[in-house]
Amino acid sequence: MPFQPLEPSDPPSVGPYRLLARLGAGGMGRVYLARSAGGRTVAVKVVRAELAEDQEFRERFRREVAAARAVSGPYTAPVVDADQDGPAPWLATSYVLGPSLTEAVAGHGPLPVASVRALGIGLARALDAIHRAGLIHRDLKPSNVLLAADGPRVIDFGIARALEGDQLTSTGVVVGSPGFMCPEQASGTVMGPAGDLFSLGSVLAFAASGTGPFNRSTESAASAASLLYRVIHDEPELDALPEELLPVIAACLAKDPADRPTPAELVELLADGSAVTGPGWLPGPLAAELATLAATVLDLDAPPAPAAEARPTADHPPTELSHPAPGGTLRLRGTAAPGPTEATTAVAPAHPARSARPSRRALLAGGGAALLAAIGGAAWALDSGRAKPGPAPEPVPTPAPGTASAGQSASPSTSRRPGVAPDPLWLSPVPQVLNGFTPLVAGDAVYLYGQGGATALELATGRQRWQLPDDSEIGAAVSGGDLVYTGENLVKANPLNGNPLWTYTPKPAGTGPLLEPDVVLAADDQTVYALCKFQPLDSSGNPDPSAQTTPGVFALSAADGSVLWSQPRKPDATSEVAATLTADLLLYTDSLTNLVARSRKTGEQLWFADTKTQAAYQPIADADRAYCASTDSGVQAVTLATGKQAWAQSPPSGSKDLWYAPPTVAGGVVYVVLGGITMTQYNATPSAPPALIAYQATSGQELWRCALPYECSMDTAPVVVRQTCFVSTDNNGIYAVDINAHRIRWTFQPGLPGGVPWLFSTDGKTLIASQDTKVYALPPV
Repeated sequence: MPFQPLEPSDPPSVGPYRLLARLGAGGMGRVYLARSAGGRTVAVKVVRAELAEDQEFRERFRREVAAARAVSGPYTAPVVDADQDGPAPWLATSYVLGPSLTEAVAGHGPLPVASVRALGIGLARALDAIHRAGLIHRDLKPSNVLLAADGPRVIDFGIARALEGDQLTSTGVVVGSPGFMCPEQASGTVMGPAGDLFSLGSVLAFAASGTGPFNRSTESAASAASLLYRVIHDEPELDALPEELLPVIAACLAKDPADRPTPAELVELLADGSAVTGPGWLPGPLAAELATLAATVLDLDAPPAPAAEARPTADHPPTELSHPAPGGTLRLRGTAAPGPTEATTAVAPAHPARSARPSRRALLAGGGAALLAAIGGAAWALDSGRAKPGPAPEPVPTPAPGTASAGQSASPSTSRRPGVAPDPLWLSPVPQVLNGFTPLVAGDAVYLYGQGGATALELATGRQRWQLPDDSEIGAAVSGGDLVYTGENLVKANPLNGNPLWTYTPKPAGTGPLLEPDVVLAADDQTVYALCKFQPLDSSGNPDPSAQTTPGVFALSAADGSVLWSQPRKPDATSEVAATLTADLLLYTDSLTNLVARSRKTGEQLWFADTKTQAAYQPIADADRAYCASTDSGVQAVTLATGKQAWAQSPPSGSKDLWYAPPTVAGGVVYVVLGGITMTQYNATPSAPPALIAYQATSGQELWRCALPYECSMDTAPVVVRQTCFVSTDNNGIYAVDINAHRIRWTFQPGLPGGVPWLFSTDGKTLIASQDTKVYALPPV
């Protein structure tokens, strides 16, 4: 959907809208991309001067405005403003970020079956809204269908007529587009709502095959008279259609209007498990191109940078990340991803307490603690503690040209067009039950972990090294490149084969109670940190089942699993904890919205701060400060030496639907996504799109922000790799943002199912990204 720069003859504004670019031109006039003073992006259609002098045309234009204003619904572009009586009449509609169906098919070929089904459902619902308003569209064709990320839009009501009839068209007058008319319209007889269904069938045939059913070459190759004759007398040519779509499209193209389905019936005919009618409905390459275009439009539409904007100071430049220290995180889907700290961490599974802003992930929603209690005591089902060989890798789908599958490495493309995502270095399929946690990169391995055990992939190639089957393990970390996980016991596994190097068996804490492991928190080369439970013993030295256990935290030697120290926690403390390590501190959030700091040497609690941080949202830290959520889902910095707040940022005033995702810090800059709005809210409130914001770590001063086209995953922290900051979404792939230019480099959209966030990790050189049953290695440029 290209747009052109304004020309000297173009006005700077139309009505209250400042013009930004040309979108196109037609017989009626020009269409511009424009923005209101409040930040709303619109498409403004301005009538040509000579037509403005024609009173009959003005009446027709008033009719178009009235028709468009009468229609509402998610699959149309509503009118937001108009001036029908001025010297140069104009009409402003909501701007639809998306190409026309004509442009999409020309650039990418016919749509896949699932996308055609979703297209038909959206168009049927749009026609239903039009017909309910007492109108008939009369000109439904590929160029009047726009493909937005969250569904199609029907536009251009220029020749829409009322069902009761009008004074501008009459029997015997043919108005419309010949290749997509219905027979009654082509013959000049009375047309009813069923005529739009015939046109819809022609549009779907074009979408699925690349040509109209009465023109097997191009939309305009045949003469108008020839096309009108074919529409009236010939049967449609449907042999190029996929077999599963043939009956539905043929029903729409019935010559007798009474034989065509209604919009509601068409929705039922097209409904299928493969049809995604919201975000994620477009094929990957088209969706990726659309996201890049959206980023361009948002950047074009961005307000001037504030005067206070500055780049990072010389002592804190954006820098390339070093290889993470041994240790790391495997986390439950839906919790925040680890940032590039000096020591990586592990996070206990939990769920954010956002009753007013529900997460899309519901794995632990409404019962995190109960689920932990139910599965935390289950044992590993392994023979004599030895790992069973992992199953053979699943078949890998044929990758796109230049893409490496599991076990094959590839060099990123250096000749791709700007804005086009690089080919993955490798792709590895894994069972869905093993991809519930954030991937963990340590040494030469990538670990994935979920409710089906754990698996290790080779970092260089993506090949599976080993797999540990299990259905209960819920916490893991890495110590010196070795996986440490918790089930009934704590186990440290050999990174080469997954076999246990040592197993912690519950032991009395001196002469006191038994120490039962709970959930791994974090690890480094020397120490493993975990929650635990103190189980009192009876007079015989055995666990007393009648006695109440109390929560605690303890540290184990990474060398042999021996206990280094143990400390009690509050009696009402839960396992909903997220942790990170600094040089001296074990930091974790808890279920009481506190940030707790303990000495790594003794476990003594040094301070706690009521930060309002959600328990499941991991704090991140540099040498001086911890960064975490704050009151009403803002973001803040807490001084490590004192536990006092250093600075805080709040969501925009009065914007209850916006909040900050978990932050990350790199090179003296804190990166965080401000978002939370859905696409529907975005369309209604385009002045506040999601954005990646960079703050100075020392002061909290905003350095820059990059508007993001669509909704992001608000449970996942961004990850910085070299000079690129990666942002996760649930439905629209991965945004790669250049932290120097403050623009989106590219968007990676391989066409995986929507509704599941991308989860990130890195070795400082490569992004490891997982979603559902796929793991990708991506270069940062």
